[in-house]
Amino acid sequence: MLGRGSSELVVFGRRAVLDALAAETARVHAVRVSRRVPADWRRRLARACGEAGAELETVRPEQVSDLSREPRHDQGVAARVQLRALQEVESFVDSCKGERARRPVRVMALDGITNSQNIGMIVRSAVASGIDAVLWPTVGSPWVNGLVVKSSASTVFRCPIVRCESLIQGIFELQAAGFVSVGLASDAPLSLWDWPVSHRVVFVVGSETTGLSDDVSKLLDASLSIPMHSGVESLNVAVAASLVCFHLAEPLAAGSRR
Repeated sequence: MLGRGSSELVVFGRRAVLDALAAETARVHAVRVSRRVPADWRRRLARACGEAGAELETVRPEQVSDLSREPRHDQGVAARVQLRALQEVESFVDSCKGERARRPVRVMALDGITNSQNIGMIVRSAVASGIDAVLWPTVGSPWVNGLVVKSSASTVFRCPIVRCESLIQGIFELQAAGFVSVGLASDAPLSLWDWPVSHRVVFVVGSETTGLSDDVSKLLDASLSIPMHSGVESLNVAVAASLVCFHLAEPLAAGSRR
């Protein structure tokens, strides 16, 4: 990665780089491919680079590793990629005005989630369910990186990311724009399934080990739980976030079926 919070990152792995080249919401600046990569893959990458207008370099294996920093996982391919679906909170709020103000807006927020694989799986659920954006702080959680790309099955390229310096600041700005803030907490008395989804909501999922941070909890308008049975105390954060994403999306899907 080129910097925390940057719109540019390094993507590695043959499939991930092909996905980046095909994504309209990503711009690939340059691709390095090792001479040791099988010829059929080099041809596929060359075609994709030509279609995307990206430069392709055939280099020594160590030159790919110099870029990827992941010699055991890069499969001999790495690329510099710019995310195009990245916004600041202010611009996202502005985009929700006018005609768009009439329709519901759902945002998923990350509070201190430290595992890149979990983040990638959350992103995949957010994109699959049609969530409008992921509120992504530049401190407290890993930024977009190669493992996030891989575990998201490259859906991070299509994910509308709203960047904020801190989650507190991001939630505060969304609340000022009329968003209801809700968090997932295991001890909350109100069930997620019994909560009527608000017109505009930012839903926060917390750390894998400690849950929501105290400062974020104090900001929230409500806390909800997922009922557990048979002595199970908690779910993996990515699994819990997936349930939340599809619960947020369900009223929208129901409306489209009417």
